Amino acid sequence: MSRKKKKKSTRKKNPVSFWQRVTGGAQPEWWGSFKRKLLYVVLVGVWLTAAVLGLSYLEHYVQGLPQYQDVSLVVELANPPDWVGEDLIDQVCLAAGLQVDDFLLDDELTDRLLVNLLDQSKSPWIKHVRQVRKCYDGKVMIDCELRRPIASIRQGNRVCFIDAEGVVLPTAALAGRYNHIVKMQGVDVKLPRIGEPVNSEPLMAGIEVLALIRGTDEKLRREERLWHELATIDVSNWEGRISAINPHLLLYTHSNTEIKWGAAAGRSLPYNEASVGQKLSMLYRNHRATNSLDDYEYVDLRNQRLERSNPLRDKGKKGINGN
Repeated sequence: MSRKKKKKSTRKKNPVSFWQRVTGGAQPEWWGSFKRKLLYVVLVGVWLTAAVLGLSYLEHYVQGLPQYQDVSLVVELANPPDWVGEDLIDQVCLAAGLQVDDFLLDDELTDRLLVNLLDQSKSPWIKHVRQVRKCYDGKVMIDCELRRPIASIRQGNRVCFIDAEGVVLPTAALAGRYNHIVKMQGVDVKLPRIGEPVNSEPLMAGIEVLALIRGTDEKLRREERLWHELATIDVSNWEGRISAINPHLLLYTHSNTEIKWGAAAGRSLPYNEASVGQKLSMLYRNHRATNSLDDYEYVDLRNQRLERSNPLRDKGKKGINGN
């Protein structure tokens, strides 16, 4: 005998909710909203956990990266001025005191290098440090303002540079056309240690005159400049302490042309001399007349009335008046 198969009912049973199975009662109205909020909280929790784990992994990866890739650290000077040569760059970078076992991601690395750079005995060239920053390619960049030398002084076997503020600097090769430094003579005080300012009124009077000339020079076209023609400045007769009638400050060119500057800047009136502006104007007018101060036997800048001529070396030529 064959038996007939019973047909399965296609009628759907009423689903029983979790709440009904637990409580046996009807589902309250707030249950649907609660489920959505619970799902949101779970998703946010999963996302935050994943983010924390990802950041932790990234931190450990970055910390280990320099070790695995053997990144070597190197100090570089950021945007050095045109007058700075390779010798001076090396001196500044060495003053940072980077050690062979320094670690790029050491949190105290830049602070330690900054302390070294601010120590005038280690880095007298640095006037102000703007920033010390690390790059992940192994470079440590130093952004700073450097002291620019304006004169050199020899005392015995010791030769030093002096900047416009009178700070003593070690010697260094400067770059290209900026490598010219005027020698200073007649300083009768012992120079302090490297990185310290000098205490000498005659020296600072000479420095101020040199700064005035170089500042004027750098505003002009190259063919009008005369700074490179100056060889020395003599401050031995400052304030007429040796001779009341001779110029207080004297400059000399490489061909030994004597430039009689006279009293220090700001001291023209007591000695009835031309002002600083008049002296600079006469100096550059004489230079433009022949394109070189070496063509003169001397140039006198002291006279207010500009009556004296500055004779040329060729005695057959007519002297050129200061104005």
